[in-house]
Amino acid sequence: MGPDHLFLLGALGAIQWQLTFRQGTTEATETGLGLEALQVRLGGLTPARIDWALDPSQALRLNLPVPGKRASVQRRAAPFLLEEYLTEPLETLHVALAEQGEGGTLGVLALGEAPFAEDLAQLEARGLAPDGVYALCDLLADQSQPVLWLTGEAEGLWLDPREGRQLALTPALLTGLGEALGTGATLTVVGPNPELPLAWQAALEGQAYGARSYHPGILPTLSPQAPGPKSPAALQGPFPARVRPREGLGPWRAPSRLAAALAVVLLGGTLGEGLWLQHQAEAQRAALEARFATLWPERGGRSPNPRRELSLLLGGDGRSGAGLLPTLDALAGAMSDEHRINQLRYQGDRGTLAVELTTASLGSLQTLQQRLQSEGGLGVAMENATQDQSGVRARLTLQGRP
Repeated sequence: MGPDHLFLLGALGAIQWQLTFRQGTTEATETGLGLEALQVRLGGLTPARIDWALDPSQALRLNLPVPGKRASVQRRAAPFLLEEYLTEPLETLHVALAEQGEGGTLGVLALGEAPFAEDLAQLEARGLAPDGVYALCDLLADQSQPVLWLTGEAEGLWLDPREGRQLALTPALLTGLGEALGTGATLTVVGPNPELPLAWQAALEGQAYGARSYHPGILPTLSPQAPGPKSPAALQGPFPARVRPREGLGPWRAPSRLAAALAVVLLGGTLGEGLWLQHQAEAQRAALEARFATLWPERGGRSPNPRRELSLLLGGDGRSGAGLLPTLDALAGAMSDEHRINQLRYQGDRGTLAVELTTASLGSLQTLQQRLQSEGGLGVAMENATQDQSGVRARLTLQGRP
């Protein structure tokens, strides 16, 4: 008799797993790394249920405002809205939608179609075909609050089932995003260390959480039950869920045929609503282009995809530098209480960030410059430095290395 449940978590090349065994009221779990180690542990046994949790490196998870009540209409409209959040071509992605929406939003899960097909084939060949594939945030046992899962001293994942959102974080990014993450009454932090690391402790100081708890452990607490219809399941469309043999389906065959006939009748009525949803998506795209033109007038009206260009600018395009967010992350990591930023100016065409700051002394300024170069991996040019009664005022030009 095999385990009751198997959780697979993350990319197959570095996958984590958790086995759950139940006997009466007693429950035991085992965790490990790697598919080879998992197969050795199973020894030919097959878990009763297998769920695969996708992390932010594998899938984009969003709740999108999609009007309409019918899933077929929402499925046609969602790609138009999702396109603004993507840097990859839409035709290369597998887009999965939740069965039901909530509060005018619909859960969406987008992942690379070809890599996903290859991974499913590999799991099938190993006898580990999953019953369900979901975003990690949708498999959390507690769906009422966010979880910060620390995967290292300076790496972590933000998982918020309330917003259907998951993203990779560093302590500096957590400090910078702050309110944008949507603070709540309670935050659960899970990490591999006995105590919360100092870098994360400093990043969480001052955040507007009524309560915060830290739990040392390898994995966050995952639910043994499949998520509800408001969470998008990746096994749909060209990737159907595995069908297990079941008995007693005879009485349901006639209702199934009736439901199929009703779907055909309703199809004609959905076409007009689909066109209206397309118009709404085009209006949102126009609003994004207007905001883009306000932020970068020199590119306004000339960018074929403002969303993609903004993403490349912030994350780095590999030519002009490391990008704004990585440069800011390195700057935040190098600063101390002796430094105070007065002004920042980023030039996207050159990939440079001009920083005007005040520091206590020339020695602390030189220390900052050295840390930016050695630890942050930035090119640093000191434009000027003057000393007065308030300290040393300086202007630095930072450029990330691709």
